[in-house]
Amino acid sequence: MSPVLSAFPSRAFKLRAGRGALGGWMMALAGLVLFGGFLAMLAIEIGPAIRDDFAVRDTARPASFARVTEGRCRSRMFLFQTCDLTLAWRDKDGSHIRKVSYMFVEPSMGSFTAHAMMDPQRPALVTTDLGLDRLWNRVATAAGGSLFALVLIGGLFLAARRAQSRSGQAKALSGRVLHAVPVAFDGWGEGPSWRVRDEGGTTFEWPVRKSDKPFILDEQRSLVLALRDPAGGPAFPLDDKLRFVTLTPQERAGIEAARWSPQQPA
Repeated sequence: MSPVLSAFPSRAFKLRAGRGALGGWMMALAGLVLFGGFLAMLAIEIGPAIRDDFAVRDTARPASFARVTEGRCRSRMFLFQTCDLTLAWRDKDGSHIRKVSYMFVEPSMGSFTAHAMMDPQRPALVTTDLGLDRLWNRVATAAGGSLFALVLIGGLFLAARRAQSRSGQAKALSGRVLHAVPVAFDGWGEGPSWRVRDEGGTTFEWPVRKSDKPFILDEQRSLVLALRDPAGGPAFPLDDKLRFVTLTPQERAGIEAARWSPQQPA
């Protein structure tokens, strides 16, 4: 038996998860604001321009009396293009201005050109050949962007919910008599988290911080220190600094002394 396992007291412990659920919920809310804002932009700016271009795509003709007064396209990661244009024209009802926004995926080949287009039956829906030529591209880009944003928002909330569940398991173990046991370290999960496996092959996952390191018992066999109810159940891995468990100074000193003593198979 490892000297650390022998030195570890067997009593009721107060435990705390390496990473609480608050940080996860804050990240989820931040993701909701960020990607929710992106979805709102799609609904307010990108979507209406796509809808209007579908209405005139078959009947649009060059509009000689309209012009693009302002226009700017930005390229991100070489493939993702966003364009904001301002169209101006004058008719019998006076002067008009329309702003359109495009988002599409296309290799950046330098600057883009745009010319005003319109459907004589719908004079208010002045558009550009730049948008009409890339209409289905814009549809696919908007749909893909929406799906990506929704998946990320859902993933962040799911990760926060999992972290809260793991924190609840740690609280449930607190106050119970636990024994020190070796478990196999199966690596890092998302969040981040630690994955550990008991002797029966059951895997447990616990939220931690990126800076946390497990308390290693046997590096060659990837065994780390954990606490567990003698009757079974979740194995709670401890960190290298024993921050996840409340110990007396005497207990901590005894464990540290055993840690650096000659090792035997755990």
